Amino acid sequence: MIVQKLRLALPSPILGIIVFAFLLQFKIIKKEWVRDICNLLLKYMPLLFVPLFVGIISYYGLIEKNILPILLNVILTTTLTLIITAIFVENVIKHVRLHKIRKIHND
Repeated sequence: MIVQKLRLALPSPILGIIVFAFLLQFKIIKKEWVRDICNLLLKYMPLLFVPLFVGIISYYGLIEKNILPILLNVILTTTLTLIITAIFVENVIKHVRLHKIRKIHND
């Protein structure tokens, strides 16, 4: 609903994760409240991968024929994701440090 109302170019699940992380960080939601459900989800998470393995087995011939482009794509996108994430985190750290320095100088 938030994504639709604010017309954000962001998937709803991603916004939900961001809001949830924010609420956990500022202790609006306590870790104890979600610990049990998180443990339950982690316990059954392997079941979520069953369809993946069934798909791999079903399309083994197609995957085998195109393994090189698939591997190159996986390596390229993973590397690109790591680089973009590192740049983003570095900028956030710089911003936080700059904010702290400004706060010290203003006090």
